[in-house]
Amino acid sequence: MENRKNYTATLLLSFFLGGLGIHRFYTGYVGFGIIQLLTAGGCGIWTLIDFIRICFNNYKDAQGNELEGYSKPLGLVFFFIWAALFAISVLVYGSGLATLLQS
Repeated sequence: MENRKNYTATLLLSFFLGGLGIHRFYTGYVGFGIIQLLTAGGCGIWTLIDFIRICFNNYKDAQGNELEGYSKPLGLVFFFIWAALFAISVLVYGSGLATLLQS
């Protein structure tokens, strides 16, 4: 019997715990999970690539199976949430507002 990994669980693990590589452990990539854990997700770059691949259903588990229950709207929502959070952080920290807010 085939044990396919859930798309939503993988997406949530990547979004919230991607820097620790937890989504890699969940999908069976234990070796890569350990490397991501030790390198903080490849300084975030590897985590970002994985997250984008998961959002657009271009990520498979360690057995080569597609994730079960893919939802294009859910992937797009999480991608745009990430993009909005990224843009806000660039605006706040890039403009010096963070210094003003701390005062």
